[in-house]
Amino acid sequence: MRDALVAGPEPGAGLAWTLRVDGPLAGALNMARDHALALSLLPTSAVLRLYRWDRPTLSLGRNEPARGRYDREALRRLRVDVVRRPTGGRAVLHWRELTYAVALPTRSLGGPRATYRWIHGRLARALASLGVPAEIAPDPAVSPSPDAGSCFGAAAGGELTVRRRKLVGSAQVRLGGVVLQHGSILLEDDQGMLAELGGVVPDPGRRAAVRALLGRPPEPGELETAIVDAFLGLEGRAESVVDAPGAALPGEGALLKHYESESWTWRR
Repeated sequence: MRDALVAGPEPGAGLAWTLRVDGPLAGALNMARDHALALSLLPTSAVLRLYRWDRPTLSLGRNEPARGRYDREALRRLRVDVVRRPTGGRAVLHWRELTYAVALPTRSLGGPRATYRWIHGRLARALASLGVPAEIAPDPAVSPSPDAGSCFGAAAGGELTVRRRKLVGSAQVRLGGVVLQHGSILLEDDQGMLAELGGVVPDPGRRAAVRALLGRPPEPGELETAIVDAFLGLEGRAESVVDAPGAALPGEGALLKHYESESWTWRR
């Protein structure tokens, strides 16, 4: 894990940014850490976290139906973990992808919707620096419901697409005075595995993946560096970067038990 403290005028006057880049972790720990980061956020601070998953993991939206839909025997047989997110949205298969999380004060950018688009604008800038022409999707006539299938079935308004194919799936939640948003950037398209688990899988033509768009696999750390630059480094605002061992956050242990609980994961 790498931490960096960055101060600057964006994305809100006086906000101090903390960067965390974690190695692959279990799904429940990833969700507990995102949640703990949001709960421990100071009023004048923000955090960007980039991470991966230590095994294929199905993540469910907070209110998404799962009981009777996903095959728990297939999950065990295929060695796919499952976790329910604190955020809304629909199912994602996390594996060959990069996940980001951003937490910042709700009003620092004008509210959750403005925050959603600002974050995706920064991600689009990062992808463009690698040669991926991502753009923000327009608002659909009708928003998909939590039981409408997988996250990558269709782009919600404000999400990132490439030639109308969804590349980044994101979800949000408000925790007190903080917005937590996290999302999956597909490096490869593994979403077809959802069909083996009982999920509804859309036409692959509706999805995009970074490797196919670049014509090559991203170099190790290449996408992470582009995202950090887009959020924190474009104006040369980074003041220091320190390498330090990862440490549990306040409240992370109790949150980990929550996200490991079957009563939460399979509550619907």
